[in-house]
Amino acid sequence: MPRNGEINSRFSVYKSLCCGREILVREGMVFPDCPNHPKLTTVWKIVRTDVIELRRVKTTKSKPA
Repeated sequence: MPRNGEINSRFSVYKSLCCGREILVREGMVFPDCPNHPKLTTVWKIVRTDVIELRRVKTTKSKPA
């Protein structure tokens, strides 16, 4: 299981084993410290692999009808 400081190889949702905090980690990102337990070793367990990556889409402002 990955630990904080390691590079993620799979876009997915992960859960910390220390307190169950869930985060989304993209492929190529570094696993962070647990937000509830900073500066301690954090082990992340994969929870979901069927996550759809959402991207920001630029929209134009429309006038109300």
